[in-house]
Amino acid sequence: MLLDIGPKADGTIPAEEVTVLKELGKWNQKHAEAIFGTEGGLPAGYFYGPSTLSKDSTMLYLFVPGNPKGQVMLGGIKNKINRIYVVGNGTKLSWKEYLKPYWSNNAGLFFVDVPDAVLDEYMTVLAVVLEGKLKIQK
Repeated sequence: MLLDIGPKADGTIPAEEVTVLKELGKWNQKHAEAIFGTEGGLPAGYFYGPSTLSKDSTMLYLFVPGNPKGQVMLGGIKNKINRIYVVGNGTKLSWKEYLKPYWSNNAGLFFVDVPDAVLDEYMTVLAVVLEGKLKIQK
C-alpha cells in the first residue's frame, strides 16, 4: 500500500503524517479480523464496496464506505446467513432477504440495516457469518 508519507530533509516525519499513521494503525488493529489472514472477497456487482473472505470461506467481510443511509445491499449470495455484526464493536445487525424464488436455487437480495450509531469514523466493516462455504450466483 502506498501511503505517500515521507521524511523531511532532516529525516523526521511531519506531525500530521505521524497522526495519519497512528490513526491507520488504530483502524487496522480494530478491524484486524477482516484484514489479516483473509483473501479477496466478492467479484464486482455483488456488493458496492471492497470485501474480503476468511480462509475457510465461511465469513464474508464487507467494507462499507461512507454513510450508507441506513441500509447496505448484498446480492448473489446463495448461503443462509447466520449472523451479521459490526467488526470492532460486535453490534449485531438485522437483515432481510427479498426476491428469493422459493422454487429455485437462485440467490435473493439481502438488505442489512446499518444504524448511524455503529458507523466507524473512517470505514465501517461488517462481518457476515455464512452457513457453509461461500456460494455465489454466477
